[in-house]
Amino acid sequence: MLHRLVFACALVALFGAGSSLRCEWMDHKFKQFSDTSLDLLGKMVINATNSTGDQEDAGEEVPFPHHLYRQVSQESAKKQVAFTVQVLKEVFVLFVEDSSFSSWQQSGLEKFLGVVNTLAERLHACVPGSLEPVHKTKLQMYFKRLLNHILKKQGYSVEAWEIIRKTTKTHLERTQRLLSALISS
Repeated sequence: MLHRLVFACALVALFGAGSSLRCEWMDHKFKQFSDTSLDLLGKMVINATNSTGDQEDAGEEVPFPHHLYRQVSQESAKKQVAFTVQVLKEVFVLFVEDSSFSSWQQSGLEKFLGVVNTLAERLHACVPGSLEPVHKTKLQMYFKRLLNHILKKQGYSVEAWEIIRKTTKTHLERTQRLLSALISS
């Protein structure tokens, strides 16, 4: 009888470990904060005075990493959250870079960075134990290319920051879609 009870407890523990990630903040607040970050980013749109074809050309130098999102979508919930946290951290670092030429209102930028930082911290807190980043090196290299091939190469111009803003919007939308399957209805 005792062996059956131990075996049953082991099965419950094993089944529980394999179940989806449960996090009350993620279930109730993630979408709200994610939507807020997208809204704030939308308000930071820049009306660039020089709208030549340079924006598309510069954007092609650093293709969006769709393949990383496809790969991580096949991973565990914990790895999907880890990937999202890493994306948010990289976005934060990118926007902390010299944005003095961006013509964004400083208060709007600070609010955006605060929301992005809160998203990263709260999602990180949703994962028990240490959070091992997924594709960390590839993401870091990608964001470094954005910095070097778009911002620095274009002298932190208004046009360059607009490319970064649009690319960031795509990242925030993709991370929101990635984690939407993990959120309880």
